[in-house]
Amino acid sequence: MLPEVRVLIERAAARRFALDGLLDAIPGDYWARSAPGDAWPVRSHVEHLATIESLVTETVAAVIQGEREAWAGGAGSVDALTERRALLMAAVAGASQEELRASMVHSRAVLVASVETLEPIHLEAVVLVAGVVNSWGQPVLFSLREYLLAWPDHDTSHDAAIRRAMESPPDLSTAALVQRAQRRR
Repeated sequence: MLPEVRVLIERAAARRFALDGLLDAIPGDYWARSAPGDAWPVRSHVEHLATIESLVTETVAAVIQGEREAWAGGAGSVDALTERRALLMAAVAGASQEELRASMVHSRAVLVASVETLEPIHLEAVVLVAGVVNSWGQPVLFSLREYLLAWPDHDTSHDAAIRRAMESPPDLSTAALVQRAQRRR
């Protein structure tokens, strides 16, 4: 394995370890909370984390298979990328907290196995991310190396959003809906 790939994997593992600790500490009723200004409750952040790495795996696989220019997640437009993300999250919408956590572990293992096989030439391939454009409106060209450098920090941004949600007082209407749903069970 390439040394720089090993460092990326270790950084991602450290970020995931911190996130796992946070998720271990979240009471079940907090999964419906969201921070002010955040459209996603904690559960949606976890659903996203449980599924999004499959798009990164697809991107890495495309490069390994010889594509010298790959769109992240195979989506060349913002609408296509948004739809792919929404479909992935919808697929786990009914999953339990334990199933979501297991999905996070599985998708991470698949991605790590893929990244471990990268060769130096692969890291120079171009990755484009739908919606990421320069000031002239042209797609920004990232090397796979640059694209993967952002991977470990992805968990950190969701960790921060989850922490903000946990620190926010619950919305009383949401609390009432959660209690009503619990009584129905």
